[in-house]
Amino acid sequence: MNPSGTIKKLLKKAATEQEKILKQLYVAAAISSAFEKKGIRAVLVGGAVVEYYTAGGYTTIDIDMILPPLEKQEIETVMKELGFERFEDYRHWIHPQIRIPIEFPPGPLQIGHLLVQEVNEIEIEKIKLKILRIEDILMDRLVAAQEWKDHQAQIHAEMLMYAHYTDIDWPYVHQKSSQLGILKPLQKIQKKVKRRVKR
Repeated sequence: MNPSGTIKKLLKKAATEQEKILKQLYVAAAISSAFEKKGIRAVLVGGAVVEYYTAGGYTTIDIDMILPPLEKQEIETVMKELGFERFEDYRHWIHPQIRIPIEFPPGPLQIGHLLVQEVNEIEIEKIKLKILRIEDILMDRLVAAQEWKDHQAQIHAEMLMYAHYTDIDWPYVHQKSSQLGILKPLQKIQKKVKRRVKR
C-alpha cells in the first residue's frame, strides 16, 4: 500500500504548518486514513483531544491513538509506508520531517474500566478523523486526577467543562461517572464551573 495523494498532502501540510494543533490533526488524520484503508479503526485520544476541545487552552507535544489489538507487524507496515521511524518500541513513532512523537497506547478504547462505544468524528481535509467525545475525554481526565493524584488532569477537566458546558450530555456523564467512582469530584467541579458560566 502506497499512501494515497490525500495522505501525502496531509503529511506535507503537517511538515510546514506552524500552528501546532493543526499540525497534530493533519498527522492524526493521515495515520487514521492509512489504517482505515486496511479496515482498522484508529481513534485520537489523550492530550491532543484536550488541546482540540479547549482550542489550544491546553497544549501537548505528542499524539496518542488507540488501535484495536494488532500484531506489531501490522503497525510497522502502515507507519513505515507513511515515512515514520520507530523509536523505543513498536508503539512509538516519529516522522523525520514533522517531529511530533506518535504513541499507540494499548487498547481497547476505554475510560477507566468502561469501554467506549461511540466516538466523535471531525473532518480534516475531507478525511473523517475519529476522536474521543467531549464527555469521555472529560471523564478520562477526572479518572487520571483521582487515580494518579494528577492535579493538571483536574485542571484540564475544568477547562473542558467550561469550554463546552452547554453541549455536554450531562445525564451520560453522571451515569458513567457514578460507575467509575468519580461522581463526587465531577459534581464538585461542575458546581464551580457552572457558577463561572452563569457570570
